[in-house]
Amino acid sequence: MLAADPAAVPTSAGSESTGTGTVTVKNDGTVMMDIRWEIRGEDGPINEDNAVVGIHIHTGDEYTNGPIVFGFCGQDPLPSFGGTCQQGWSYDSAQIATKYAGKICDKNVKDCYNYGQTSAREAAQLLIDGREDMYVNIHTTKSLAANGKAGALGLIRGQLRLKEESRPAGSNEDEWSTSSSSTSREMKTSLRGGNM
Repeated sequence: MLAADPAAVPTSAGSESTGTGTVTVKNDGTVMMDIRWEIRGEDGPINEDNAVVGIHIHTGDEYTNGPIVFGFCGQDPLPSFGGTCQQGWSYDSAQIATKYAGKICDKNVKDCYNYGQTSAREAAQLLIDGREDMYVNIHTTKSLAANGKAGALGLIRGQLRLKEESRPAGSNEDEWSTSSSSTSREMKTSLRGGNM
């Protein structure tokens, strides 16, 4: 589950926005995300003045804002990673079951994992092996503005955890799914929150 993570993003305290998702990873570097989100209360509505401007996987635990590993969508001022994010339906600022293909963050800048020097295949292996804490983050125009000089901290986030039992039926050893889970501090093995 994606939710506010005030330990890493203090401006998200009190947010009512939520989301859930599953990330499917293959050894060849293919990363797919199936994500659902709802932007509620003062975080919304999602419209031309407050767009979803990025959905990413970052490195970091629930206390840390880390660089982008994979991007799924985005728009100015964040990288597009292949296209504009789905904006949901204006009447409820929600998006149900959108699938995105991930693209490795390969720019030689500090905002990309390992300064963009990691291949998609190597980064996918980090996800599969669980060697690094990682999280999914959703950014909006309002969340970027609220964080000001702190940078592109997201609105809601959720830690990724390897879920072996979610390996697709009939798949081979090269394909795994990781799932989002609670941001609860007690659930150290579940997804914990982050930054995009």
